[in-house]
Amino acid sequence: MENQPTKTNKEIPTLQFSVPCDGFGRGPNNKPVFVGVFSSILRPSVIPQFFILNRWINGLGEFEQRVKILDLELKQIAQSELRKFSLDSKAKSADIGEGFININFEKSGVYWIVTELDGESAMSFPMPVFNK
Repeated sequence: MENQPTKTNKEIPTLQFSVPCDGFGRGPNNKPVFVGVFSSILRPSVIPQFFILNRWINGLGEFEQRVKILDLELKQIAQSELRKFSLDSKAKSADIGEGFININFEKSGVYWIVTELDGESAMSFPMPVFNK
């Protein structure tokens, strides 16, 4: 029998993936389908719209997620709304899509995508902006 979450047995989940993309949807069997997955930006510019899709798994309890974008000096230039989610079984997952609109990547260099769980950094990865 699986553990049910209580205040005393809250277990921090694993961030299974964090995918920057132009869009996402659901395919057969509720599988996520990504459109335009990217790992860099070709030139400094304002990106009209993009998404970060995160999947949390292997945890128990209630949690809050936020995604932040940091510039070259590690100053925050954007953040998502605080998103609450719960996991009542370690085998269940929570997919959370964050949309960003008109984010200005104004200089070439390395920006950072940071995902926080309950106010603490859970994962960060570089998003280089080239000057091509």
